[in-house]
Amino acid sequence: MEVPWSVRDTWLGAACLGLWLALAYAGVILLKSLTVDISAGLLVALLELALLLPVWWLAGKKHGARWRDLGIRGFKARYLGLGLGLFFPAMWVNALYESFLSRFGLKMQPELERILTGTPSPGLFIFAAVILAPAVEEIFFRGFLFAGLKKRFSWPQAMLISSGLFALLHLRPIAAPPIFLLGLVFAYLYQRSGSIWPAILIHALVNALAVTWILTQAAA
Repeated sequence: MEVPWSVRDTWLGAACLGLWLALAYAGVILLKSLTVDISAGLLVALLELALLLPVWWLAGKKHGARWRDLGIRGFKARYLGLGLGLFFPAMWVNALYESFLSRFGLKMQPELERILTGTPSPGLFIFAAVILAPAVEEIFFRGFLFAGLKKRFSWPQAMLISSGLFALLHLRPIAAPPIFLLGLVFAYLYQRSGSIWPAILIHALVNALAVTWILTQAAA
């Protein structure tokens, strides 16, 4: 199904991602320099919701795109099974990569541990990470970018480009390889199913397991 927004609008959305990254970096640095006490969960939630602004403007307001155009539509249960089938090998690769990093005393996203273990009430952060982020990021990267890039590129090429941009979002170069792999999985699920719901659900599962693992390790 061809989406109503143009390739130019898609690249403008990608440019907005660059602006988003710059603002995120600047905001974190500013908060640290001013020692402002702001909820990490609120900050993450606001940054995630900001990703919907270019989608609303470039797809919705400009071209009248509907939720269905962004992949919010029904899907067959077998595609969720496909997602789970891809999830386990991806997690195995992730575990191998994390084990490799540990040999050098490195961690993929240590800031998550600091937030979850250092925040008295991390409920909002957990909600943002497990519920809000999967939905917003799948709408932006798969529903908007991946679908828009397919008007110019083949779907494997669009999958590679959108997954590369997805890896950039997480502001941690050392974590880019497994995040890029997950981006490929999510884009492939959307390509096969025609819906971003399987990707949202698997994405939420990945984030929920990451949060659970960190909290379990902290409590041990």
